[in-house]
Order: sequence, then structure tokens, then C-alpha cells
Amino acid sequence: MRRVFRSWLAALAVLGASTAALSAQEKIAAPVGPLDLDACLALAQVRQPALAAARASLMSAQDGSAALSNLPLYARLAARDLRIRQSQACLGVTIASAALTQAEWETRYAVTRNYFSVTYVRMQLNLLNSVLTDLRKARKKTEDLLKIGDPNFKVTQLDIDQFDINIELVEVRRVEAVVGEKRAFAALREAIGVGPDFPLDIPTSSKLPAPVASLDRDELIKLAIVNRGEITQANSAKTVTELEVEAQAKKWFGVRNGTFAQGSDIHAQPIPQGVMNGEYRPGAIGIEMPTMLFGKRPDRISRADDLSQRAGAVVDKTYNLVSLETDNGYLKYVEARDRLTKLAGVLPKADKLKDRAYKRLESGTGTGGEYILAATTVDTIQGQYNEQLYLHALALAGLERITAGGYRIYPK
Repeated sequence: MRRVFRSWLAALAVLGASTAALSAQEKIAAPVGPLDLDACLALAQVRQPALAAARASLMSAQDGSAALSNLPLYARLAARDLRIRQSQACLGVTIASAALTQAEWETRYAVTRNYFSVTYVRMQLNLLNSVLTDLRKARKKTEDLLKIGDPNFKVTQLDIDQFDINIELVEVRRVEAVVGEKRAFAALREAIGVGPDFPLDIPTSSKLPAPVASLDRDELIKLAIVNRGEITQANSAKTVTELEVEAQAKKWFGVRNGTFAQGSDIHAQPIPQGVMNGEYRPGAIGIEMPTMLFGKRPDRISRADDLSQRAGAVVDKTYNLVSLETDNGYLKYVEARDRLTKLAGVLPKADKLKDRAYKRLESGTGTGGEYILAATTVDTIQGQYNEQLYLHALALAGLERITAGGYRIYPK
């Protein structure tokens, strides 16, 4: 009867939790108007499954630590290594907390990146719309000049045909951009953690971050090492394995003894694999610890110490990987920043060239081909500038993630 009663209570609890979750989702199912970046980030904190999973892992680690403190007296007296296991469990909570912090910054980066992607695609769409407007205006002017029939005018039917072809090509590019906007929104929905039918929109006034003049590479590396969850996890895991040596020393008799791995999944955190093809991206290494150690006490201690030495290598590797990632992120920023500077200097010159070409066309002293060439030059440079501004924004978002908030795109 007690089991039936407990099952009934558990069912009610699950039903209540499900109803509460549905009610919470209903409250945020239909946002009023477009969402800015901060609103998207706040929504992701509630809806992103990766964060829910990380929070559940943290609660599990906390419950596991509390379970050791709640052991009955006879179990406390029998467990010689209880104090050590409690210390390891506390470190497990630290590791899970660091994993949650890491997941939060990964989520923030995913939302920010895809928000910038939507903004960038819209910038390109606006550019293409402007190009179409200019081309149609110039075509109409050319057509009017042809109707006048002045033999001194340089425009011909060939110019009209060139305008038509270029207008059709821009229309094709516009179709690609429209599809690109939908893809960017789909990626943003996934980053936030909402379904494909969620009515998501962002303000048309949203802009990419302005170019940042300079950043300190060494300071970024320091911030990454201080703030990154992986560093905390690696250092805590090393301490856990060092404590395992002490735990094995507590067991004087017997040929086998359990390790901390019996009560935790040390492989829960995915280890990224290295890439050695077109790019060089070294992979991480993880700690190792079997659930049981066999042999006499000195042998068990020796093996635990060996695995503790491996954990020390994991810490060193993690520091190196974080430093390398920061360096790569900084260089991406430098490349985009320098290209922006060059393009910003060329763009005004190209604009003047386009204006002169249109004035020549308008007066009949120039051809449509001349204008198309000048206009195409301007549009290409503007498109490249938008692209570099986008890559610059992605580099900043990457540095924000890499430093776990040590660097902020938009300082609070």
C-alpha cells in the first residue's frame, strides 16, 4: 500500500510539473513584437534544452553530495574513506557548476551568432533592394534618352539589354538572400530552444557591432584562462584523482576497492576530437579512472597515482587549448578589422565614381555599360564591407564565448 501511495504521489508530482511547464511555455509562446538580442538571450535561458540538461546534471551532483552527508551512522563508521568521498563529491558539484557556466556561454554565443546572422542577411537584402532600385532608375533614364533619339546620345538598345540582364541576376541573388534569412531564423530558433512554428522576429533596426579599434591579445588569454569552465573542470578533476590516491591508502585489506568513478560518470563531458585536414585543431584529452582498482594496497595506490599524473597532463593540455583558441579568435578579429579599415577607405571613392557615371548617363554623354560597371563596383565593395562587418561581429561573439564573458561585446 505504501508503494502504491508513493507511486500515486509521484504521478501527481509529474502531472503538476508538466502542467507548470506547459503554463510557463504558454506565457512565452507568443512574444509581442520583435525581440532584441537581450530578449532572445533571456528566452534562451528558459527554453534551451542544453541548459536544462546542464542544470539537471548540477542538481544530480548536489544530490549525490548530500547523499553522502545523509548516510546512517553505521555506514559512516564502516566507511574509512567517507571524508575523502565527501570531498570528491563536493568537487563533483564544482565540476557540474562549471559545466553549467560553460553551457550558458555556449548558448549565449549560439544565440548571438545567429542573431547577427539574421541582421547580416537583412543588410544584404537591403543592399540588393537598393541595387535593384538604382538599376531600374538608370534603365528608365536610358529608355527615355533612346525615345528622344538625339544622335549625340551614346546610349543604345545594347545598354537596355545590359540593364535587363543585370536586373535579372540581382533578382536571383535576392532569392538566395530571402532563403538565407529563413535559414538564419531557423538556426536562431534552435539556439534559443523554440520550435519551428515559434513566431520569432527581430527589429528591422538591429545593427551589427561597430568596428572595435583594438583589443589586447595577452589580456584576452588571461581572461580566458581565469574564466573558462573547462579550466575549472580540469583542475577540479585533477584534485579528485589526487584524493583517490588517499582513498586507496585508507583500504588496508582486500584485493579490490571501488573508486569515485563508481558514483559518477567521468566521461559525461564530451571530448572534442582533433582535426588534421585543411585546418589544425588539436583535440582535448580526458581523465581516466576505472570503477574498481584491483591488487594489494601498494599496487592500488600506485595505479591511482599514475592516473592522477594523467589528470595533471589533462590540465596542461586544457590550458594550451584554451590559449590556442583565444589566439585564433583574436586573429580572426584582427583580420576582419583590418579588412574593414581598407574597405571603408575605398567605398567613398567608389561612390563618387558611381555618381559621376550616372551624371554622364543622365546627360547622354555616357553609356549604360559605364554606369553598370561603376555601380557593380560600388555594390561589390559594399557587399564585401557588410560581410567583413559580419565576420568582425562573429569574431567578437567568439571572443566573448572564449573568455566566458571576460570580454563583452556590449559592456553592461
